[in-house]
Amino acid sequence: MLPDLRAFARFLARDTAAADDLVQEAIVRALRAEAQWDPERGPEGAAGPDPEASLRAWMFRILRNVFLETMRRRGTERRAMEQMPLPDTAPPAAQEARHAVSDLARALAHLPLAQREALILVGAHGLSHEEAAQVCNVPVGTMKARVARARAALARQVGDMPAEAERSDMS
Repeated sequence: MLPDLRAFARFLARDTAAADDLVQEAIVRALRAEAQWDPERGPEGAAGPDPEASLRAWMFRILRNVFLETMRRRGTERRAMEQMPLPDTAPPAAQEARHAVSDLARALAHLPLAQREALILVGAHGLSHEEAAQVCNVPVGTMKARVARARAALARQVGDMPAEAERSDMS
């Protein structure tokens, strides 16, 4: 589960060292709250057919809560970081895959945090809508809507890029 926790933490924190700190704090909190974990029922009494999937959702939720708590404590720092432009790193022409990933990262950065979070949990980490909703402490319908809106926004952003490139090639 550690690689998935680290990946989600890196997505949230956008900094490897901060992400490692988030994962460490989440694990410490989970170990402290181990007595509250019921493998049959999952976190907070939520019934789930798969205890392992439920444990993943519980750990993701703890990680997310640690992140949100940290962000609340560092409100001023967060606002300053959000205003900083993303580094513009142009990959060599031969590395088109890296360029596509860079485009995707920029498009993801333009999504609201709730939509980015939903898309990463469901799309990248493979959590079900129900598990992701549990992690974010929102209704399942809200999670489904966030994922749908995020996917539509990404399709517009990333989908428009090649079309614009084609138009500029034609002129």
